[in-house]
Amino acid sequence: MGIATRLKDMAEAALLTEAEITEINPEGQDFVRMSLHSPALRSVRWTAGTKVQLRLPGDGWTMRTYTPLFWDAEDGRTELLAYRHGHGPASTWSGQVESGDSVRFMGPRRSIDAPATGEPVLFVGDESSVALACAFATTGATVTHLFEAAHPAALTGTLAGLSPALDADVCGNDDPAALLDRLRGLAAAMPRPYRLIVTGDAATVHAVRREVRTWSTPPARITGKAYWAAGRAGLD
Repeated sequence: MGIATRLKDMAEAALLTEAEITEINPEGQDFVRMSLHSPALRSVRWTAGTKVQLRLPGDGWTMRTYTPLFWDAEDGRTELLAYRHGHGPASTWSGQVESGDSVRFMGPRRSIDAPATGEPVLFVGDESSVALACAFATTGATVTHLFEAAHPAALTGTLAGLSPALDADVCGNDDPAALLDRLRGLAAAMPRPYRLIVTGDAATVHAVRREVRTWSTPPARITGKAYWAAGRAGLD
């Protein structure tokens, strides 16, 4: 082992937490659920909506962001849900990862504040937002879900098969007008005050924000975060 490799390993050990992947389960056709175990996870304070930044295997320093579904500090265990699509480094890794592999990551760190128990939330997202929706399902908030997806029927089935299952309206991602129309209908039925959370495609996040600015009775609070954008990689 060369000096450069040893220095890199020392730097990673100082900056990153290491865990072992102990279980892998497919969730529908496009998702994989991974259980991570490590004694280091027992000392972590976690809240729903925080993020971890996982270093993908390889010679470079390629990081991708994931939202833990939950965190069991007593057992030193957490779970991640990866969306497998395209041919990028994260999709390649999540398609090849095996039980017994080790991973290194930063975090958890603050990303999106968790809703309070009983708080009404209108949640808008896409396939990249499913893990966040699962995390918020642990909070006791009253969440109404609206997703856009490349394959709406497939995502609907995946959401129904999760534990806990997520009941959601799912629109095709090829019709932004239909998504906004459904958003207006769901918003009109929400109890007041409520919080709107929108994540996923940067174009959708911007479109929803623009739409809400035209409403006479907007949400009490709006939280938006883009996870990805066409032609760009590695958005947080």
